[in-house]
Amino acid sequence: MDGRSHPKDLAPGYSGHSIGFWEGDTLVVDTVGFNEGSWIEAEGFPHTEKLHLIERFTRSDFNTLKYEVTVEDSGAYTRPWSGGFYLRWNSGAELFEYICQENNLVEETNDGADGSVRRTRLITP
Repeated sequence: MDGRSHPKDLAPGYSGHSIGFWEGDTLVVDTVGFNEGSWIEAEGFPHTEKLHLIERFTRSDFNTLKYEVTVEDSGAYTRPWSGGFYLRWNSGAELFEYICQENNLVEETNDGADGSVRRTRLITP
């Protein structure tokens, strides 16, 4: 968020290296430098060390955050692709933090808002 760019000799990691900046009311997060030890999301979209994510966070109203992502990875996909969703404020909901992909046990204890279990096994790439 201080105007620096990505380092030239970046060692790949699970979370990559992110820089952020504002485009009007939208926070843009640019991330590169991923290793191949994780998935893009819990369902298993693969990626390579060429992965480049551009994420956009826009507060569309007091209770809503719009999330958009563009995925570029010429090692895994033939062209860039995009997706997104809206995050709505849910009073009383508890957030949790993913600490480490190698030791991610949260899905065993994570219940949905309706009490349903979201996954039946650990996330492992």
